[in-house]
Amino acid sequence: MKLNLKPFYFLIVLLLGLTFSCQDEVVEETPTNEEETLVADSNLAVLMRNTVTLDGSIDNIIDHANCILIDLPVTVVVNGITLTIESVEDYDAIEEIIDEFTNDQDEIEIQFPIVIILSDYTEVTIESQEELEAYIEDCFGENEPDDDIECIDFQYPITFSIYNSNFQVIDTVEIHSDQELYVFIEELEGGILASINFPINMVLASGEVIEVNNNTELEIAIAEAEDDCDEDDDNDHNDDDECNLSLDFVELWLYECPIVAHTYDENGDLLDENLLEFGQNGEVVVNGTPAVTETGTWTLEDTDNGIILNISGLNTFNLIDGDWALTSCENNHLEFSQETGSGIRTMVFEMDCNVNETPFDCFGNTTVTACDFDNDGFATFELETLVLGNVICNVDYTPSFHISQTNAEANVNPIAQPNAFVNTTNPQTIYLRIEALNGNFEVFTIELIVEDCSSSCSEEDVDAFLQECIWNVVNFNGDDHLISYDFDFISTSEVVITGNGLTIVSGWSTSQSANGTIVEFSNVAGPDIQAITGSWLVVECREDRLQFEALNNTDIMVMERDCSDCTNPGVLTNDLVVYMPFAGEAKDLISGESVPNITNGFVEDRAGNVTCAIGFTGNDNISIPVTSDNQIVQGDSFSISVWFKMQNTEAGDLEIFFRKPGNATVGFNLGVYDLNTPLFGDNLSTTLWDNDWNQEVDVVWDNTDWHHLVVTVDSNNTVRLYRDGELRNVVENSDLSIGSDPTTQYLIGEGFQGHLDDLRVYKRTLSTNEVGDLYDLEADCHTCL
Repeated sequence: MKLNLKPFYFLIVLLLGLTFSCQDEVVEETPTNEEETLVADSNLAVLMRNTVTLDGSIDNIIDHANCILIDLPVTVVVNGITLTIESVEDYDAIEEIIDEFTNDQDEIEIQFPIVIILSDYTEVTIESQEELEAYIEDCFGENEPDDDIECIDFQYPITFSIYNSNFQVIDTVEIHSDQELYVFIEELEGGILASINFPINMVLASGEVIEVNNNTELEIAIAEAEDDCDEDDDNDHNDDDECNLSLDFVELWLYECPIVAHTYDENGDLLDENLLEFGQNGEVVVNGTPAVTETGTWTLEDTDNGIILNISGLNTFNLIDGDWALTSCENNHLEFSQETGSGIRTMVFEMDCNVNETPFDCFGNTTVTACDFDNDGFATFELETLVLGNVICNVDYTPSFHISQTNAEANVNPIAQPNAFVNTTNPQTIYLRIEALNGNFEVFTIELIVEDCSSSCSEEDVDAFLQECIWNVVNFNGDDHLISYDFDFISTSEVVITGNGLTIVSGWSTSQSANGTIVEFSNVAGPDIQAITGSWLVVECREDRLQFEALNNTDIMVMERDCSDCTNPGVLTNDLVVYMPFAGEAKDLISGESVPNITNGFVEDRAGNVTCAIGFTGNDNISIPVTSDNQIVQGDSFSISVWFKMQNTEAGDLEIFFRKPGNATVGFNLGVYDLNTPLFGDNLSTTLWDNDWNQEVDVVWDNTDWHHLVVTVDSNNTVRLYRDGELRNVVENSDLSIGSDPTTQYLIGEGFQGHLDDLRVYKRTLSTNEVGDLYDLEADCHTCL
């Protein structure tokens, strides 16, 4: 078992460095009140530490422990379903599975190893459930009082003045998070003299922000808020074991839709399932088993014991008569309980807004078109496909098509073959009858319009179209099984067909007939694709789409062209496994994966190209999936190249450009830290710093300059760090430990404020010359490769 204290080590070193190394810069200034210094183990220091102690209750649904937090991502098996939990929002998925049934035995199995974070922010690698249980035993139980204070929070940043033994101010330290403040308070025992620079703001559990102006006010504020809220230290998620809904909300919820009620006995066994409709007149209509309908009455009352639902006046369904206490609520479920002589009976309400849906809600009057290839005014309409094919309806119905509205209303003379209907006039109106299961019906009008799709292209037009760009067969007799073949018409007689690992050189020619232009393919020798050999009449002609009918059979073929013109020169693409130019999009051009729903803005790149780099605010990191092609594990040679431009001048902020997440023995980070100095390292022992950064007068990191950063790792674990084309640090045969687990995603821009551009990841070690070539490469603004 290994402890990972590296993030805290950096902070402690920084604080101690400020305390002892800055004494040559003493400011001759003595505080007016030395009592305002923060004293180690004082009541205020203890209250502050408890306020910023890590609260581990957010993931209690997994570990049932308030004092530890499982580092994400983590994989769990919930009732036989495997889930990868990558964010707090994913805990909802666990609870949905658990809440699916109320009378089953729920099981959650954690896939080890995992990393847990203790209340003092120490990270520990856990290899088994037994190891985890040892830490869980040290936590207080569910809803038991504990030390952490969750009802009030500090609003950051806050600053401390640091003093020498004569109470002279020697420096200030700015704190940005609970973790930083926790470590700072712990370091007071090492003799640091400090005081808070008031005023500061505190945030109560209600969201109210209060201002405090001295130590006394701060101590009072924390003490008064300590027990002023529900800390949600139970083992479900989002505190939904207690229902805090208002009476009005529950009443409106019951009115909104019919309710499916599941009633369970004292042992959790299902007794009955009924459909309830609550009326605003105080009546409730119950349908169920047996198949009868009964009407009773209902009331809703807010009492000292919570919301009580009373149902009365039922004989057949007397199981649900009586008072029911609302005990929990989540999503579209309400759970009620009722005391009986033998225990607690429960009733679960589930809203079912589809009960009263009719098929008529799924349809409307519409217009459909069909192509006339010979310009005679007639076409074949596939009515079932065109009209019914895209309709999604949750209730059953019977459709029929009719020539007249009279026939549709009388349900006589339906069109016999609606998928092969030929119009008699243009336009023409036909009628769709939709009949519900209870016999009710409605009639909708369908307007049929014939479009002239006859070819107006000459032979010269077809020749010119085909010799531009690449063409594909997107439809052959109704499917796209030939779409993988690319057609390159390189002259008026030769076409090169590539696809499925084949290159086929075939012949083609055009001729003009009385019916239009004819295209003939010859010597097309390849699996499936040989079916296009022969003569084809062009029946529909556009510069980007041609439709053909075979002259000797009934085959139909549609070809479309792809004129995408990729100007990317493709420099240094050998073993390139991730390539993100950030050209107005967050897309990996190697895998084709785009990052969905990003909030980042796109900015100018280093060459001034608009929206060709991506911006980060410190709270909007993105991720891309790890694949079998781009995964990096222990023993792999790899290189990472990225351009960055700083926007944050805070010296102590750790900002990550690219990270493989993991635990103490898995993963790596590339970013900046400690006076914004570039660094690369694992999560265990190896860190390379850009040693030249702070000594170079030409390094500007306060919004103005772009810099190029490259890290390479070879098969001997030798790590090299380059900046702006020059080698800045090297560790031969290092102890770099990134683990054999590839993980599921790479994280980009964690905590980073600034711009990134042209991210490249290679599965090989770049040479010094190649690093220089990347540095000299023109700014990429490509959307293709």
